[in-house]
Amino acid sequence: MRSLSYVNELLEGERELDHDSVSYTQLCRDVSAAFADFARLAMVKDLDLLHIWAAGSNTDALSMSVDEMNTNQFRDWLAAIGLGRTLRMFDDALHTDFEDQFDDRLQKLIEFANEELEDEEFPE
Repeated sequence: MRSLSYVNELLEGERELDHDSVSYTQLCRDVSAAFADFARLAMVKDLDLLHIWAAGSNTDALSMSVDEMNTNQFRDWLAAIGLGRTLRMFDDALHTDFEDQFDDRLQKLIEFANEELEDEEFPE
């Protein structure tokens, strides 16, 4: 919670990023712990994080106005935004273009899913 408060203060302009502050040090520890958690998740065979996220999320949240969302819908919306921003941060840190590759693959998957749905709706 302390790190989230610090990040919220940064986003709202109440604080500036200070690499020497206690809050920044705590944020670094929390992010490192999150990476460690993801490393553990990655060791579970056949665990698909996108499937897990999609199964627990409200798909309506992505098409709603933020002002109309309840807490769960807002959390799901933030998770979707977080996925995209995580990929962008990965690319920025490692100078890669994984986000673009992911976007291309996701677009192909959406097109394939739409074709499958159309075939099911109008059988020949």
